[in-house]
Parts: sequence; C-alpha cells; structure tokens
Amino acid sequence: MQHPLFAALAIAGLGVALLLGAYAFQYLGGFKPCPLCLEQRWPWRVLIGIGAALFVAERVKAPAWVSIGLYVLAAFVALYGAYLGGYHAGVEYKWWPGPKECSGDILVLPTDGGVFSDLSTSEIVRCDAIVWSLFWISMAGYNFLFSLLAAALAGFGVWKELR
Repeated sequence: MQHPLFAALAIAGLGVALLLGAYAFQYLGGFKPCPLCLEQRWPWRVLIGIGAALFVAERVKAPAWVSIGLYVLAAFVALYGAYLGGYHAGVEYKWWPGPKECSGDILVLPTDGGVFSDLSTSEIVRCDAIVWSLFWISMAGYNFLFSLLAAALAGFGVWKELR
C-alpha cells in the first residue's frame, strides 16, 4: 500500500471489476437489470475515469492539489454510489417504497390478444425483488458496501497526498 497510485488503481480496478461482474450477471447469468440497477452503474463508470485521471496526474507530476481534488471528487461520486446502492437495497428489503415504475403494485395488462397484447409481453424488471444474494446481502447491498470501500480508498488517497 506504499505505492503512490495504490488508491487510484484500487478505485479504478474496483470499478472495472464491479462493472464486469454486473455485465456477467446480465449477459451470462441472464439477470435482467432493473432501472435502479442500471443507475447504480454510472458512479462506477465515473470512478474508472477518475482513477485514470489520477494515474495520468501522477505520471505527469501534476501538483498535489490536482490529485487531492480528484480524490475528493472520487469520494463524493463513491458516496453517491453508496446512496444509490443503499436506497435500492432498502427497496429490495422492503424498508421503504421504491419507484412506482418498477416496484409495489405494478399494473398487469390483459394477455387476451387485444390492443395490449404486445405491451403485456414486455417484461417489467422489478426493483423490489432480490434476484441474487450471498450471505443475505443482495447485489444492491454489495454495491453499497463496495461504494463505501471506494470512498474510503479516496479518503486514503487524500491522506497520502497530504503527507
């Protein structure tokens, strides 16, 4: 952990690993993501970009304030990701209601071949259903935890820069 790029590479690597895992669940495992799942991917994409920017800043010997600013930005993005993951996990565990378009009482259209037949065959992916868990923690719950880890890594990066 003494390498100057440890935190930056760990944040970016965590983002790559989590996005690859999400895509593997989706395309290899057949788990269709709900709207909240898709939204939770954005912070990780941004964190990969911030990790790359930190790598470049270190390579070009940018002033410390540049790296500190990027780490602070990474911390805020990661905390937003934790908020999204925590909110989604709470919806899954029925701690609070989720968005009307993917949770709660969803309108089911008749399948009698009428005007709604095409719409009724489209699948609504529920946000309030746990489709996979490990040790009683859902994917959204893991996203919450890994987002907190990314925020801690960003804090560690700031600390390293200030030393």
